[in-house]
Amino acid sequence: MAKHLAPEKKKELKMPALRRELLPRVLKYRFGQNKKRYYRELSARILIPVLLALLLFTFGFLLRSPARVKVLLLGASALCSAFELLRRCLKRVVERRLPEEEIFVVLAAILTFCIGEYAAAAFSLLAFRAGELAQAYVLARTDNGVELLRAIMPETAHILIGGVTEDSVPEEVRIGDTLRVEKGERIPVDGEVLSGMSALDCSALTGDSRPVSVSVGSKLRSGCVNLSAPLTMRAEKSFDDSAAAKRLESFEQARAMDSRLEKRLNRYAAVYIPAIVMCALFLGVLIPIVTGGWSAWLRRAALFLLLCSPSALLISIPLCFEGALLSAEREGMRVFGKSVIERLARAHTMVFGKTGVVTDGRFQVNDVFPDGVSEEELLSVCAAAESHSANPMAEALREAGGWTKETEGKLLEIEEIPGRGVSAFVDGRHVLVGNAALMEEHGIYYLTPNRAGSAIHVAVENRYWGHILMTDKLRDGAFDAMEDLHAQGIEQRVMLTGDVPSVSRSVASALNFNMVRYELSPQGKLSALRYLKEQLGEGTTLVYVGDGLNDAALFDEADVGISLDTLRHDDGVDKADVAVMSGEIRRLPALLRMATTAWRTVWLNILVGCGLRLLLLVLALWGVLPIALGAALDALCVAFTALMPLRTYTVE
Repeated sequence: MAKHLAPEKKKELKMPALRRELLPRVLKYRFGQNKKRYYRELSARILIPVLLALLLFTFGFLLRSPARVKVLLLGASALCSAFELLRRCLKRVVERRLPEEEIFVVLAAILTFCIGEYAAAAFSLLAFRAGELAQAYVLARTDNGVELLRAIMPETAHILIGGVTEDSVPEEVRIGDTLRVEKGERIPVDGEVLSGMSALDCSALTGDSRPVSVSVGSKLRSGCVNLSAPLTMRAEKSFDDSAAAKRLESFEQARAMDSRLEKRLNRYAAVYIPAIVMCALFLGVLIPIVTGGWSAWLRRAALFLLLCSPSALLISIPLCFEGALLSAEREGMRVFGKSVIERLARAHTMVFGKTGVVTDGRFQVNDVFPDGVSEEELLSVCAAAESHSANPMAEALREAGGWTKETEGKLLEIEEIPGRGVSAFVDGRHVLVGNAALMEEHGIYYLTPNRAGSAIHVAVENRYWGHILMTDKLRDGAFDAMEDLHAQGIEQRVMLTGDVPSVSRSVASALNFNMVRYELSPQGKLSALRYLKEQLGEGTTLVYVGDGLNDAALFDEADVGISLDTLRHDDGVDKADVAVMSGEIRRLPALLRMATTAWRTVWLNILVGCGLRLLLLVLALWGVLPIALGAALDALCVAFTALMPLRTYTVE
């Protein structure tokens, strides 16, 4: 039996180490060449100096008082505003590193004071700090979103040991432990129901508020809430490998991975900052040495430094991607990296599997056509051969054939043939169960069905025993999802399937696919995907949507691989770029909309921010832009850039 915590030690684990590592209280971001992490937070340490600086600036600027008093008040205001900036600069100097974005505004303020424009210097510092508060507000919104993800983490686990319930933390649960989950509690780890019937609220994982019924044998995912009645379950995964912990871990990893655009900006920032300082020295020192006019050139140099700060873009761009990641998580979709958002936003072609993707993957046996044997014999041998298969059809065949654990003992050997079926020995007889291609490979005569449906052919000892017709219905909302994707710019919608032409064509026609390829083996699907990828134009991407079963190679080949319905099974999730927890294909247009909104917001920030500052720089170098007006416009630009990521948090 697993070793559990003593009662006196339980209080020490109210905040497990895993959660402390995954969810830091303050968000941190990389910046510059050394990727040093720094803080932006709405706290008294930040707010009080800014409010005090605003108060002093108001008195110094508006009150009629002697010039010396005005200078003192404005100087005090500047020091209050610059306190945090100077602290950061000094910290980096002590650590033998160059100051980063703070050096621009500090040097600009010093130059402005040198030419006697005290109010403009104090105002420029105050405006910069106001822009940072806008950034802090967006960071606080992000922090709130992360806290909502944290809320799904289970806090306790009731472990049954010898009929006695012992309370512990989920981290201490071991595989094979028996647990009791009371009404209103969260499932602590992934497992299977041993006894009881209840309904689960899985909205924290799937984004779907509809309750899910579970009974004996049903799979449970950690983070779901037990709504109706107590359940007894067996743990099948450790806490670290369960759904709730994996969700948080994957989100933190996605946040930590820079997008391609962020990598470029960070690489440029390493050169950009020293270059701007050198240009400012050229403007403020070297040119006036030759031409004179120190006051005018120092003013130009101060404005040049003020308007060239890259901090707003370097913070807002990661926040745009992070907003899309959080929105996707809220809708029950895990996106494994910011670069996935980039590629999704440029999607042109989407390729879909059929079974379990555009259809719900829950097959039903419609009719049985035995040939020389009884229906019971045909179904029984078919169910035994399919007893270990993960194919969606196999479950329906096992149920129809009344397969039990006792039947398993009759199996001597089983081999799954991708894209064909299974080959097994049942009661010493060689059994083939699969499609027409499997029969043809073994030279077995078979009957062609004259009714709609997917045909499963059965042969025993190379003699044809008959076939079974199965049907699978379209997913709810599949048609609307396809139309929505087309409206968003997905020009090519292709379906790849191993099913027969009659079934494949009817599905493709119902959902308005541009192209359908049928009777494909896994290798055939991979070849078709490569061909489609070669046809793409430059700057566009291909997305493959599958159910995760035997899709790993397809996920690798596609620019973006999306695994659907991962709450039911997590096959292939490690290879996918996006995991949609529910089976709702209607989530795909929302995912694409989130990615597109984030990508457009990023470029809107870049174009507006850089364009406006370029215009201001031209006016500053021309000498017609006052420092105070330049600082005010720059603050508006920073606030606009900082607040724009909020668009990505509110996508419906």
